[in-house]
Amino acid sequence: MNKLIIIFFVCFQIAYSDNFLLFKPISSYVFEPRIGSAYNLNDKNLRLDIGASFDLIKFKDEYENSFAIGADFFTYTRLRSENNFTFPVETSDYFFGLNFSTDINLFNTKIQSRLRVAHISSHLIDGFSKDGVFFKMPFVYSREFVELFITKYVELSDRLVLRPHIGFTGVFSTAPDDIAPLIGRVGFDLNYNLNQHIEFLVGTSVSNGEIDANISTQIGVNLRFIQNTGLFIGYYNYYGSSIHGMFYKNRDNYSAIGFQIIYN
Repeated sequence: MNKLIIIFFVCFQIAYSDNFLLFKPISSYVFEPRIGSAYNLNDKNLRLDIGASFDLIKFKDEYENSFAIGADFFTYTRLRSENNFTFPVETSDYFFGLNFSTDINLFNTKIQSRLRVAHISSHLIDGFSKDGVFFKMPFVYSREFVELFITKYVELSDRLVLRPHIGFTGVFSTAPDDIAPLIGRVGFDLNYNLNQHIEFLVGTSVSNGEIDANISTQIGVNLRFIQNTGLFIGYYNYYGSSIHGMFYKNRDNYSAIGFQIIYN
């Protein structure tokens, strides 16, 4: 019930604010703030996301280049699906940090970037236990890192927009210490605007991952209602090292269907 109250409060704040992020989240990147859920079609589990990103300060220079300073706070949680519509919570990861975004003219083209300094920690929850005993021993999982993304919007037509991206993550503090210190990723978002209320999208992102290569994909439709807010309904696919720190040595390979609130 507490999580439902938090979701409602965050959605209410977003729906009635005029905050639009200077750097729009990359749809297929797993470590973006989301408010929503996805049901795993391969295993009986569910992903629940609670959180958002906000630009706190925005400003422009004399050349109409835009800059923003913001913050990210979100969790991504794994729940097990059981009978009688029950979902024991198995593990939850916490992500928070600060970011600096830019939208600048470089060599006569618009380039966007986002620099993050952030922290992730992971924890086993009582749903991953029986009679007070965990199915596996918990351990300390924590990492602090710097992350840079660079993107560009390419208008292929009046309705079709391609957004390629390249990103790098440098981990400067971590426990355990066998996580890759430098992670690189490439990918794209492709958006087709049918009208001001309906937008189709497909996105994919590939990275070398903490332990193994990761490929994540998101396909679906954005249904926009109030201003720029609305609902995404679609399909998720993920292959690679588990995004949950307690299982970072495990390999995930799943498809899921779900939804999320869109707010920018």
